Amino acid sequence: MALENKKKNPGELPEDVNVPVALVIGVFDFCHKGHVRLLEQASERSSRLVVGVHTDQEVKRYKGNLPVNSALERQACITALGLADVVEINSDRIDLCWKHGIEVIYHGDDWSREQYLDHLGSEVLQKTAVRVEMLPHTSGISSLEIRQQIPPIGWWLYSPNPQWTRRHLFDHICGLYQQVGGIWIVGGIGREIVKETFPDAPCVWLEDECPFDEAGKRVSEMGLKLLVFPHFNYDVVADTLASQGSPRHMVILSHGRSGKKLGSAEAARSRGFSLSPQKIGVQFEHKGLMIYDWSAGSQTYCHLDGFLNAGGSLVNQVPLKKRPSLLVLPTWGPRPRKNGLLLSPRWIKALAQLAATWDIVLSPHPLTHPQLLDEFVHQTGARLLPAKGRSFEAVPDANVVLCDLSGVFWESLLFDTPVLLAAANEAWEWPDDQPPTFSELSQVVETIQPAQLADRVKMCMNKRAKNQRALAEQRLGIIDGQASGRLVQHIDRLLQE
Repeated sequence: MALENKKKNPGELPEDVNVPVALVIGVFDFCHKGHVRLLEQASERSSRLVVGVHTDQEVKRYKGNLPVNSALERQACITALGLADVVEINSDRIDLCWKHGIEVIYHGDDWSREQYLDHLGSEVLQKTAVRVEMLPHTSGISSLEIRQQIPPIGWWLYSPNPQWTRRHLFDHICGLYQQVGGIWIVGGIGREIVKETFPDAPCVWLEDECPFDEAGKRVSEMGLKLLVFPHFNYDVVADTLASQGSPRHMVILSHGRSGKKLGSAEAARSRGFSLSPQKIGVQFEHKGLMIYDWSAGSQTYCHLDGFLNAGGSLVNQVPLKKRPSLLVLPTWGPRPRKNGLLLSPRWIKALAQLAATWDIVLSPHPLTHPQLLDEFVHQTGARLLPAKGRSFEAVPDANVVLCDLSGVFWESLLFDTPVLLAAANEAWEWPDDQPPTFSELSQVVETIQPAQLADRVKMCMNKRAKNQRALAEQRLGIIDGQASGRLVQHIDRLLQE
């Protein structure tokens, strides 16, 4: 795939000088200042500059290892410089020369002319009649030097279904990445999210809809020691990684805190992974691959770290407003109308009636379909908040919170705002190994049906249950803004093994 690009600073040469169509071909891992200077010189000397970015397979063939940044990422970085007219992922030099009418190939003089001609191959020179010119090399920097500074840890933000890559997954692990470093495994949407916060982060950018097993194989060839997952579907990659023998460690930081069936521990058991409880979460062994599930570890919940470290507080004042507000926090579900989630008709009807005397505020899950949100807002008159997959930024402004059973439900319990749990059509299957038990919860948090909504919100307004925060801390662990630091120590230990 070639990307067309208009050069920002075309070279200005005398009119009597023949300005050729030029080619620069290389790996361009990390797109450092040496690459930039080479392309600047080539651009100044050409009427049209084509850059060929080597495929990952070609790099592995002649260098013995994959580049850190995948071909899509390297192509995007070169294109963003604005120095080339075309940037194409292609290792076929003859094809590039014929396709684009190349007259000269430029290369840095860190190679001798004879060495590069031998690498280029006599067939290229015979079939294309191009000439080769060596340009001054920028010393003091190399992709190898940068690579050696990158910790051998991957941060998985990829799914064959692009909709599964959203900011709320990134939020779970970005604080850790900031302290540890490493390489992101992303699709197109994931790359956009990562680059907004970490513009220089190395990325294995995979084509959207790349199957999980192919993605796993690509990552396993990189020689990483550790892979971090922010969601449940790590188990479908575990088989591939185990069969390839790399990496040896996988850490799970998923949404396994809600109390619903099929959390990460249940998913692992269903695939036959052997389980052993640890002080920090749960540990599995699968065909030599060590899997550490820190989703529900008592000291590992880092989702609130940014909020607390930025001066956020779990102690909120009672909102003083003419009309009280109800914050609605629905979890995501594929069939909300059938399953009785808060976006279902029976709840919308009750909330629409409450809207006569209350302000309804909806904080949606990032995966909720826009049509469902439009219907909810239209029928209830609710104010719609940006979909961030977290509740703690909006909870202090509410008089009462209404939740489905999800991770944000537990986050809501941390605040002084009273919380009501919306009852589903069917009884929950509450995992026995995830405290608190359902009986403990039901003694503190009221579970209500739609018909009870108007009465219950008036009764509990501004009256937080005594043990509400204690229940949340049982599920979420120590909430002190230091969880990321503790996890960094555990990750460092695994990297040293």
